[in-house]
Amino acid sequence: MKYQIADYSLRGARSGNQDRVAYAERDNSILLVVADGLGGHEGGELAAELLVQRTIHSFRSIRRPVIEQPSAFLALSILQAHHAINAMGRSHKPRIQPRTTCVLCLIQDGYAYWAHVGDSRLYLFRNGEVHTRTRDHSVTEKLHQEGVLTEEEMKHHPEKSRLLKCVGGPHEPSIRLGKETRLEPGDTFLLCSDGLWEAMDVDEILTWLGSAPLEDAVVDMLLAAEARMGASSDNITAACLRWTDEATRLPPRQHGTAGEVDQAALWAQAAAGRNEASSTTEPLRPVPDNAETQSLEEEIGKLESFLDEYLKR
Repeated sequence: MKYQIADYSLRGARSGNQDRVAYAERDNSILLVVADGLGGHEGGELAAELLVQRTIHSFRSIRRPVIEQPSAFLALSILQAHHAINAMGRSHKPRIQPRTTCVLCLIQDGYAYWAHVGDSRLYLFRNGEVHTRTRDHSVTEKLHQEGVLTEEEMKHHPEKSRLLKCVGGPHEPSIRLGKETRLEPGDTFLLCSDGLWEAMDVDEILTWLGSAPLEDAVVDMLLAAEARMGASSDNITAACLRWTDEATRLPPRQHGTAGEVDQAALWAQAAAGRNEASSTTEPLRPVPDNAETQSLEEEIGKLESFLDEYLKR
């Protein structure tokens, strides 16, 4: 694989930085992670740190050379982090409910897969345009999809910080999975917290990313965003990867489409054998709302056991 990569994070005007960013590389794949701890809940930085640590650890722990079901791996890793964050909150004295958003991107064998919860975003830029942008789990995104708000109006709406989904807290996250995407030379991925996309529009981001070597461009872009927002600047974080290899000739692994998946759907898949050990390429599909489910405690235990066994292979 041939690519350029850069990441950077700034505190902005906040007293601390609750964003976290990391990436990990293997022989045939790379995982990028950005998490933005929720400032309105105590321990947001702990939630973001734990999510990044858990997902990177899961990636590094895989002993197989190839992840056969990349989207399932991403979703299961986020769910495992969700349960770990809640366990950490329960053990804290006094108890807290730390929460975070996240966006993950896995690139393997010339294909990209991603998953996110909340309003941390992934952009895929191709041929000088936005090829893909993740859809936030937020009130303003919902209004934007309904045609009520423009992209610019989303940044200034009074409910711009109201999230509908997050990792950690009493409700299990609904994870939005991206479509399996074959990479083309020059494709550029940007994973970022809301501190960046609230400060700059897409055209400005494209200009910055094309103005200098990637590492310098990312640093300069974040510094410009921080300066623009001044005293209102949030934490600003980004991870960026530019694909410089040729398009792969390998066939896709999943043949799946983008969509939402939750814990019940993942456990249904695991129980049916459609997991890393399976030869099928059937995509993840949510189970019906009236499907019979087990208790939350049993599901959590079985999901964690499933992922533990998955990582030992």
